[in-house]
Amino acid sequence: MREIKDTGRLVWVDWMKTFAILSIVWGHFFSAGHIYLYVFSVQVFCVISGFLYKKSDSWKTCLRKCFWQLLVPTVIMSVVMHLEASLRSMAQGVPYDLSWPWFFKWLLLGHRWCMGPCWYFYSLIVMRLIMQLLPEKRWVYAVLFAVLSAGAIYLHAIGFEASNANINVLVCMPFFLIGVFLKPLKTVFSGLHNRLLEAVLLLVAVALVVLCAEYNGYVWMYLNGFGHNYALYILGGMAGTLMLYVVSLWLSRLPYRNMPLTLSKGSILVIGLHIIIVRRLVELPGRLWVEDLLAAVLIMLCFIPLIRLAEMFFPLILGRHK
Repeated sequence: MREIKDTGRLVWVDWMKTFAILSIVWGHFFSAGHIYLYVFSVQVFCVISGFLYKKSDSWKTCLRKCFWQLLVPTVIMSVVMHLEASLRSMAQGVPYDLSWPWFFKWLLLGHRWCMGPCWYFYSLIVMRLIMQLLPEKRWVYAVLFAVLSAGAIYLHAIGFEASNANINVLVCMPFFLIGVFLKPLKTVFSGLHNRLLEAVLLLVAVALVVLCAEYNGYVWMYLNGFGHNYALYILGGMAGTLMLYVVSLWLSRLPYRNMPLTLSKGSILVIGLHIIIVRRLVELPGRLWVEDLLAAVLIMLCFIPLIRLAEMFFPLILGRHK
């Protein structure tokens, strides 16, 4: 097998993140077929987060990273989203009831309505804190996986729904832990070079995504939901992850394999603020799914210069404080 290297960076992971971003942006158009995107979109990010996770050497380091890399960008982008909504309401002459003290209170308590798509980054803070608390033992992670799964299934059974990033950890962290379990196979994933096997894996993954969408229904992770069946939820998320992995592996072999690097590095900005544009576009009538896909691609391309400007002048919004 031939290992794919790019100055130590896993290029196929950058491609996976880019496709995951695209699936999230496209999914927020709620065009035809979006039920299939929700089978794996956020789940892929959870797996990648666990795959790249590295425990901090101290609680001080952990808290500092969570604060600067995740909390600060989440707060900034949440404020931007609500400012845009309030200014738009003022321009239309529509009342916009927003008390900033209450906004920040509910934001810090993890309520999704305050942070929009940034709820995942808030959940990731909680997941990192939990991982920092636990010993690095695989059996501990296995027990945690079972406990989280049982909690999600119980809340589903009693009909509990809450749009809160803290509770959403129940449905996000199992995939995060799967990513942690897959981390020792990094060399295998990077070195795979069997086109027939890859093609078979891709076909199987696509079939499983379709199957899980048809039989498990909508997966509303922002409502700590997993559809109708938890096993299909896990299966669908992993099938989608495998699907994006194979496609990303192929693209990482191309001459211009570093194309998604900027989007991958600025994923927090794209995910956090794309919803402002999407909300305006979904108001247009008579849209086709292919038009929504093209719009999602264009939105991502528009973020490339914004990410580069942020790197130069406002790195805080990208989670970088130095």
